Amino acid sequence: MKPFFHAVVVFAVSIASLAAGNILLKMGMDRYGELTASGISGAQAVVKSPQLPAGVLLLAVQFMGMLTLFKWGWDASVVVPVFGLSYVVTAILGKWLLGEPVNSLRWLGIILVMIGITFIARSVPQAKTP
Repeated sequence: MKPFFHAVVVFAVSIASLAAGNILLKMGMDRYGELTASGISGAQAVVKSPQLPAGVLLLAVQFMGMLTLFKWGWDASVVVPVFGLSYVVTAILGKWLLGEPVNSLRWLGIILVMIGITFIARSVPQAKTP
């Protein structure tokens, strides 16, 4: 069993990786769409869209973090809801890096998801947090 601090670090890195990976995938697919629309083949467009493999790599980092937490004995009913914090990070990164609008209605939706995540995490009395 690893110290709680190690788990917090793995959670933080995993959440950041998930959010950044999703943003990179969005950027890569936007670029991919532009390239294929201009007549470049799909394979060439993937090569010219480095955000795609970078995004996949970051999602793999998140997945490895999740596996690590499970290996350390954390319950899925705790780990998966905590990863819901990535919604907040993704919204911030989407606004900052992609210029996406994040209006008050979208923030309200994110807050409701976070409330739901809190209920889910608290509803499992046998969940253990090593």
